[in-house]
Amino acid sequence: MQPLVINGSPHKDGRLAKMLAQLDAPVVHLADGIEEAYQALLKSDPIVFASPVMWFNMSSLMKQFIERIPESEENFPCYGKTAYFFATFEEDGAQQTIGLMMSALNHMGFKIPQHASYFYNYNMAEKSENQWQMSAV
Repeated sequence: MQPLVINGSPHKDGRLAKMLAQLDAPVVHLADGIEEAYQALLKSDPIVFASPVMWFNMSSLMKQFIERIPESEENFPCYGKTAYFFATFEEDGAQQTIGLMMSALNHMGFKIPQHASYFYNYNMAEKSENQWQMSAV
């Protein structure tokens, strides 16, 4: 299977999109439609769930997308797929946002490996320890 990046930002040409374009994987923008992204998800593994932090939470598009994935006892279509997480933010809330995405998807059967989350703070990147966030851009 091929990897997939899901961009939960409402801005298709925003900062998050520019960062995700550096990954060696196709990017699906939820702004183009939830159902198209869901169909791409079913054909992909691993999947990167990327969202800007909006009021200490994922974007409404990402929330709608996660809610689209069936999670009944009889139907876990993503069971065993591997999930990674990426959040961008200006103030705070990245770990909380990633945790919210991670807990829902883990319940649906996604595998979450070690070091599966990454965040980028636009306002503090140059102040990060050893400027580790700047090297990712």
